[in-house]
Amino acid sequence: MKLAINGGKMVTTNPFPHQLSINWQEIDVVKQLMEKAALGEVNLSSFRGNWSQESPGFYGGEWVQKLERKWEKYFNIKKAISVNSCTSALQIACGAIGLAPGDEVIVTPWSMSCSATAPLLWNAIPIFADINPVTYCLDPDSIKEKITKKTKAIIVVDLFGQPADYDKIKEIANDYGLYIIEDAAQAIGSKYKDKYTGTLGDIGCFSFTQGKHLTAGEGGMIVTDNEVLALRCQMIRNHAEAVNNDMGSDRYNLDFGFSPHNNMLGFNMRMTEIQAAILYYQLDKLKDFIYRRIINVEKIWEGIKRIPLLLGTFIPPDNTHSYYVHTMRYIQEESRIHRDLFIKAVAAELPGEKGRPDKPMLGCGYIKPLYLFPLFDHTLLYGQTFYPWKDSKRIYRKGICPVTENLWKNTLFTNMYHSLPLDDLQIQYIIDAFWKVYNNIEELK
Repeated sequence: MKLAINGGKMVTTNPFPHQLSINWQEIDVVKQLMEKAALGEVNLSSFRGNWSQESPGFYGGEWVQKLERKWEKYFNIKKAISVNSCTSALQIACGAIGLAPGDEVIVTPWSMSCSATAPLLWNAIPIFADINPVTYCLDPDSIKEKITKKTKAIIVVDLFGQPADYDKIKEIANDYGLYIIEDAAQAIGSKYKDKYTGTLGDIGCFSFTQGKHLTAGEGGMIVTDNEVLALRCQMIRNHAEAVNNDMGSDRYNLDFGFSPHNNMLGFNMRMTEIQAAILYYQLDKLKDFIYRRIINVEKIWEGIKRIPLLLGTFIPPDNTHSYYVHTMRYIQEESRIHRDLFIKAVAAELPGEKGRPDKPMLGCGYIKPLYLFPLFDHTLLYGQTFYPWKDSKRIYRKGICPVTENLWKNTLFTNMYHSLPLDDLQIQYIIDAFWKVYNNIEELK
């Protein structure tokens, strides 16, 4: 049987369904909002960049506030602050804890770039710790090795839907007086010891960009049980310098017993009413979305787990996994075929999503370790840079996180097919594609 990568017949040519999370409930509420906006009855954003005790403008409009209250109840958290992206959420969180120029923040080398670059907005220095080789989250032992007198916080990423080892990380943070900022962008609905991801640190951050468990196209959410951090997040979200000027120190002294920094800087990182209304209804579907992903993963893995080249996702007993992506390990020594070629051959047997037929739903190695990005290449700075590590002894180079580099280059790959609304026949196509390539692997040599 000739493999498709060599010109043979594909396992199936029928496109897989598009990933769906929007239905008529969200469409109806958006339609109503647009009609009211056309009549001048509502604003599509009711935020105002100033403070008023009488007006809700500082806190946003009706749907923004409804979403935040619903989020607080769902995740059993005191304060939820909606924003325009998880990137903004991370940047706001770094400002809320009071990062200053030269402070160090321990970050992961394996995540979306903003998970490590958010401290740069405040001229703080990202310090890369290595990851656990089976959970892909920050390794507590590596975290501890990276701590210095300048360390102010740890940004912990729950990668691919897997929670990090929070008992050990919290112990380290408590011992050294560090903040924990949790990046749960890929892990909404996951749990660590029956507590939701996002609620495990001092501040948690979520993402609603396209492809996430819940999406309004763009958007993010910040959560915290700390009232002071919550207000600082709200201010940075919405023109803090103007609000601070109008609000005055009386509110701070009355509610929190302290006065704000006079030089507090804010941005426009606000969510719109349309995004909030969509997410308000999507939140009701979260458990079903996650359940569907789990069932798909279990069925796919049951069908391919006897292929000796593959190792499945390891989930520690304390964790529940929400499967932003389904990660698998490839044992290259068993085949003498490089991972990339094997996965390319499997992908060639399957079409992409409907409307995106040329986009394969299998990926190799995730992303390059972030410290290898040009941003961190000190040889490209020509002696002139505004980056905060300019005068530090920190040099970002190959080899500082060997576990991450090995996973990126040699072993790990990801499957996004599980996130689609698959039927049993489509799941069988995926299983058949893996087995076809394995059974005919000599064609790849």
